[in-house]
Amino acid sequence: MSPDLQFGGGASVGARRRQEDAWETRALPRDENGVRLVAVVADGLGGHPGGDQASRTACDGFLAAFPDASGSPRERLREALQSANAQLRAAIEASPELWGMGTTLVAACFHAGGCDWISVGDSFLFHYRSGRIRRVNPLHTVGAELDERARRGEITEAEAAADPERPLITSVVMGLSLEEVAAGSMRLEPDDLVILATDGVETLGEDGIASVCGEQRGAGAEEVATAIIRRIEEIGSWNQDNATVVVVRQPRR
Repeated sequence: MSPDLQFGGGASVGARRRQEDAWETRALPRDENGVRLVAVVADGLGGHPGGDQASRTACDGFLAAFPDASGSPRERLREALQSANAQLRAAIEASPELWGMGTTLVAACFHAGGCDWISVGDSFLFHYRSGRIRRVNPLHTVGAELDERARRGEITEAEAAADPERPLITSVVMGLSLEEVAAGSMRLEPDDLVILATDGVETLGEDGIASVCGEQRGAGAEEVATAIIRRIEEIGSWNQDNATVVVVRQPRR
Protein backbone atom coordinates (compact mmCIF):
# COMPACT_ATOMS: atom_id res chain seq x y z
CA MET A 1 0.00 0.00 0.00
CA SER A 2 1.24 3.43 -0.86
CA PRO A 3 2.10 5.34 2.33
CA ASP A 4 0.54 8.45 0.77
CA LEU A 5 -2.99 7.00 0.63
CA GLN A 6 -4.73 8.64 3.57
CA PHE A 7 -7.94 7.46 5.15
CA GLY A 8 -9.88 7.99 8.35
CA GLY A 9 -13.37 8.13 9.75
CA GLY A 10 -15.57 9.43 12.51
CA ALA A 11 -19.08 9.16 13.89
CA SER A 12 -21.56 10.94 16.13
CA VAL A 13 -24.60 9.44 17.86
CA GLY A 14 -26.41 12.77 17.50
CA ALA A 15 -29.74 13.01 19.31
CA ARG A 16 -30.43 9.29 19.05
CA ARG A 17 -30.37 6.89 21.97
CA ARG A 18 -27.87 4.55 20.36
CA GLN A 19 -25.43 4.38 17.49
CA GLU A 20 -26.83 2.34 14.59
CA ASP A 21 -24.15 3.32 12.06
CA ALA A 22 -21.01 1.29 11.51
CA TRP A 23 -17.89 1.88 9.47
CA GLU A 24 -14.61 0.17 8.75
CA THR A 25 -11.57 0.45 6.53
CA ARG A 26 -9.04 -2.20 5.63
CA ALA A 27 -5.67 -1.68 3.99
CA LEU A 28 -4.69 -4.55 1.71
CA PRO A 29 -1.45 -5.71 0.17
CA ARG A 30 -1.49 -5.04 -3.55
CA ASP A 31 -3.24 -7.88 -5.36
CA GLU A 32 -3.89 -8.70 -9.01
CA ASN A 33 -6.27 -5.71 -9.25
CA GLY A 34 -3.89 -3.36 -7.45
CA VAL A 35 -6.49 -2.76 -4.71
CA ARG A 36 -4.92 -1.04 -1.71
CA LEU A 37 -7.86 -0.14 0.48
CA VAL A 38 -11.49 -1.09 1.05
CA ALA A 39 -13.88 1.19 2.97
CA VAL A 40 -17.47 0.48 3.98
CA VAL A 41 -20.18 2.46 5.79
CA ALA A 42 -23.55 1.07 6.89
CA ASP A 43 -26.61 2.67 8.51
CA GLY A 44 -28.89 0.30 10.42
CA LEU A 45 -32.60 0.91 10.01
CA GLY A 46 -33.89 2.98 12.89
CA GLY A 47 -37.10 1.80 14.53
CA HIS A 48 -36.42 -1.81 13.49
CA PRO A 49 -34.99 -4.67 15.55
CA GLY A 50 -31.21 -4.83 15.72
CA GLY A 51 -30.30 -1.80 13.64
CA ASP A 52 -26.90 -1.61 15.29
CA GLN A 53 -26.34 -5.34 14.83
CA ALA A 54 -27.38 -5.15 11.17
CA SER A 55 -24.88 -2.43 10.30
CA ARG A 56 -22.01 -4.10 12.16
CA THR A 57 -22.80 -7.52 10.68
CA ALA A 58 -22.89 -6.05 7.18
CA CYS A 59 -19.57 -4.22 7.58
CA ASP A 60 -17.81 -7.24 9.05
CA GLY A 61 -19.26 -9.62 6.48
CA PHE A 62 -18.35 -7.33 3.60
CA LEU A 63 -14.74 -6.86 4.64
CA ALA A 64 -14.27 -10.52 5.49
CA ALA A 65 -15.38 -11.54 2.00
CA PHE A 66 -13.68 -8.91 -0.18
CA PRO A 67 -10.01 -10.03 0.07
CA ASP A 68 -10.83 -13.55 -1.15
CA ALA A 69 -13.35 -12.52 -3.81
CA SER A 70 -12.34 -13.01 -7.43
CA GLY A 71 -12.69 -11.06 -10.65
CA SER A 72 -12.54 -7.34 -11.33
CA PRO A 73 -12.83 -4.82 -8.49
CA ARG A 74 -16.51 -4.29 -9.30
CA GLU A 75 -17.17 -8.04 -9.33
CA ARG A 76 -15.41 -8.39 -6.00
CA LEU A 77 -17.54 -5.63 -4.50
CA ARG A 78 -20.70 -7.40 -5.64
CA GLU A 79 -19.50 -10.70 -4.23
CA ALA A 80 -18.69 -9.05 -0.91
CA LEU A 81 -22.13 -7.39 -0.85
CA GLN A 82 -23.84 -10.73 -1.44
CA SER A 83 -21.78 -12.22 1.37
CA ALA A 84 -22.80 -9.41 3.73
CA ASN A 85 -26.43 -9.98 2.80
CA ALA A 86 -26.04 -13.69 3.49
CA GLN A 87 -24.53 -12.90 6.89
CA LEU A 88 -27.64 -10.93 7.82
CA ARG A 89 -29.86 -13.76 6.63
CA ALA A 90 -27.93 -16.22 8.80
CA ALA A 91 -28.19 -13.93 11.84
CA ILE A 92 -31.95 -13.60 11.40
CA GLU A 93 -32.42 -17.35 10.96
CA ALA A 94 -30.45 -17.92 14.17
CA SER A 95 -32.46 -15.28 16.07
CA PRO A 96 -35.97 -14.90 14.57
CA GLU A 97 -36.70 -11.94 16.86
CA LEU A 98 -34.35 -9.97 14.60
CA TRP A 99 -36.67 -10.37 11.61
CA GLY A 100 -36.94 -7.00 9.89
CA MET A 101 -33.44 -5.80 10.74
CA GLY A 102 -31.59 -4.25 7.85
CA THR A 103 -29.06 -1.66 6.83
CA THR A 104 -27.94 0.57 4.03
CA LEU A 105 -24.41 0.02 2.73
CA VAL A 106 -21.93 1.99 0.66
CA ALA A 107 -18.44 0.66 -0.05
CA ALA A 108 -15.47 1.53 -2.23
CA CYS A 109 -12.18 -0.09 -3.11
CA PHE A 110 -9.19 2.04 -4.10
CA HIS A 111 -6.48 1.21 -6.63
CA ALA A 112 -3.98 3.05 -8.77
CA GLY A 113 -6.58 4.07 -11.34
CA GLY A 114 -9.06 5.47 -8.85
CA CYS A 115 -11.87 3.60 -7.13
CA ASP A 116 -14.82 1.33 -7.74
CA TRP A 117 -17.92 1.58 -5.55
CA ILE A 118 -21.21 -0.10 -4.71
CA SER A 119 -24.23 1.06 -2.71
CA VAL A 120 -27.65 0.00 -1.47
CA GLY A 121 -30.07 2.38 0.22
CA ASP A 122 -29.70 6.06 1.04
CA SER A 123 -26.14 6.43 2.31
CA PHE A 124 -23.88 8.72 0.31
CA LEU A 125 -20.73 8.63 -1.77
CA PHE A 126 -19.25 12.08 -2.46
CA HIS A 127 -16.33 13.16 -4.64
CA TYR A 128 -14.57 16.41 -3.71
CA ARG A 129 -12.10 18.14 -6.01
CA SER A 130 -10.76 21.69 -5.99
CA GLY A 131 -13.60 23.22 -4.02
CA ARG A 132 -16.42 21.34 -5.72
CA ILE A 133 -18.37 18.37 -4.44
CA ARG A 134 -20.81 16.01 -6.13
CA ARG A 135 -22.82 13.04 -4.96
CA VAL A 136 -21.78 10.06 -7.04
CA ASN A 137 -24.32 7.36 -6.21
CA PRO A 138 -28.08 7.36 -6.75
CA LEU A 139 -30.28 7.01 -3.67
CA HIS A 140 -32.72 4.14 -3.37
CA THR A 141 -35.61 6.12 -1.91
CA VAL A 142 -39.20 6.93 -2.76
CA GLY A 143 -38.09 10.57 -3.00
CA ALA A 144 -35.62 9.76 -5.77
CA GLU A 145 -38.36 7.93 -7.68
CA LEU A 146 -40.76 10.84 -7.21
CA ASP A 147 -38.17 13.33 -8.46
CA GLU A 148 -37.61 11.20 -11.55
CA ARG A 149 -41.36 11.11 -12.19
CA ALA A 150 -41.42 14.90 -11.87
CA ARG A 151 -38.52 15.17 -14.34
CA ARG A 152 -40.55 13.11 -16.83
CA GLY A 153 -43.57 15.37 -16.30
CA GLU A 154 -45.77 12.68 -14.73
CA ILE A 155 -46.23 14.73 -11.54
CA THR A 156 -45.30 18.27 -10.55
CA GLU A 157 -42.19 19.15 -8.57
CA ALA A 158 -44.44 20.43 -5.79
CA GLU A 159 -46.25 17.08 -5.62
CA ALA A 160 -42.93 15.23 -5.50
CA ALA A 161 -41.62 17.46 -2.72
CA ALA A 162 -44.79 17.19 -0.61
CA ASP A 163 -45.22 13.40 -0.70
CA PRO A 164 -44.99 12.09 2.89
CA GLU A 165 -43.36 8.85 1.72
CA ARG A 166 -40.27 10.59 0.30
CA PRO A 167 -37.88 9.32 3.02
CA LEU A 168 -38.80 5.64 2.59
CA ILE A 169 -35.95 3.41 1.41
CA THR A 170 -36.68 1.17 -1.57
CA SER A 171 -33.68 -1.16 -1.29
CA VAL A 172 -31.89 -2.40 1.81
CA VAL A 173 -29.50 -5.14 2.91
CA MET A 174 -31.61 -7.42 5.10
CA GLY A 175 -30.92 -11.00 4.04
CA LEU A 176 -33.49 -10.98 1.24
CA SER A 177 -33.16 -10.44 -2.51
CA LEU A 178 -31.48 -7.09 -3.17
CA GLU A 179 -34.02 -5.07 -5.14
CA GLU A 180 -31.67 -2.29 -6.29
CA VAL A 181 -27.88 -2.12 -6.30
CA ALA A 182 -25.91 0.81 -7.68
CA ALA A 183 -22.28 0.51 -8.75
CA GLY A 184 -19.70 2.47 -10.67
CA SER A 185 -16.12 3.64 -11.02
CA MET A 186 -14.28 6.94 -10.62
CA ARG A 187 -10.97 8.22 -11.89
CA LEU A 188 -9.24 10.20 -9.19
CA GLU A 189 -6.67 12.98 -9.35
CA PRO A 190 -4.06 13.83 -6.71
CA ASP A 191 -5.60 15.34 -3.55
CA ASP A 192 -9.16 14.30 -4.49
CA LEU A 193 -11.31 13.30 -1.54
CA VAL A 194 -13.81 10.45 -1.57
CA ILE A 195 -16.35 10.60 1.26
CA LEU A 196 -18.60 7.73 2.30
CA ALA A 197 -21.34 8.87 4.68
CA THR A 198 -24.65 8.01 6.28
CA ASP A 199 -27.64 10.27 5.78
CA GLY A 200 -27.00 12.02 9.11
CA VAL A 201 -24.64 14.34 7.22
CA GLU A 202 -27.66 15.93 5.52
CA THR A 203 -27.54 18.45 8.37
CA LEU A 204 -24.59 20.03 6.57
CA GLY A 205 -25.70 19.37 3.00
CA GLU A 206 -23.28 19.13 0.11
CA ASP A 207 -22.27 22.79 0.31
CA GLY A 208 -21.51 22.47 4.01
CA ILE A 209 -19.39 19.37 3.49
CA ALA A 210 -17.52 21.11 0.66
CA SER A 211 -16.93 24.10 2.92
CA VAL A 212 -15.36 21.92 5.61
CA CYS A 213 -13.19 20.14 3.03
CA GLY A 214 -12.00 23.52 1.73
CA GLU A 215 -11.19 24.73 5.23
CA GLN A 216 -9.20 21.54 5.81
CA ARG A 217 -7.17 21.88 2.62
CA GLY A 218 -3.81 20.21 3.19
CA ALA A 219 -5.04 18.33 6.27
CA GLY A 220 -5.03 14.55 6.48
CA ALA A 221 -8.10 12.45 5.77
CA GLU A 222 -8.58 11.74 9.47
CA GLU A 223 -8.63 15.47 10.23
CA VAL A 224 -11.19 16.09 7.49
CA ALA A 225 -13.47 13.36 8.85
CA THR A 226 -13.16 14.75 12.37
CA ALA A 227 -13.92 18.27 11.17
CA ILE A 228 -17.10 17.16 9.35
CA ILE A 229 -18.41 15.38 12.44
CA ARG A 230 -17.43 18.30 14.69
CA ARG A 231 -19.33 20.75 12.46
CA ILE A 232 -22.46 18.58 12.63
CA GLU A 233 -22.22 18.45 16.43
CA GLU A 234 -21.72 22.22 16.60
CA ILE A 235 -25.00 22.74 14.74
CA GLY A 236 -26.68 20.65 17.44
CA SER A 237 -29.93 19.85 15.60
CA TRP A 238 -32.62 18.71 18.06
CA ASN A 239 -33.39 15.63 15.93
CA GLN A 240 -29.86 14.93 14.67
CA ASP A 241 -29.55 11.40 13.28
CA ASN A 242 -26.47 9.25 13.74
CA ALA A 243 -23.81 10.66 11.41
CA THR A 244 -20.79 8.75 10.11
CA VAL A 245 -18.13 9.59 7.54
CA VAL A 246 -15.12 7.86 6.06
CA VAL A 247 -12.72 10.06 4.09
CA VAL A 248 -10.08 8.81 1.65
CA ARG A 249 -7.55 11.17 0.06
CA GLN A 250 -5.98 10.21 -3.25
CA PRO A 251 -2.17 10.29 -3.02
CA ARG A 252 -0.18 13.23 -4.28
CA ARG A 253 2.18 12.48 -7.10
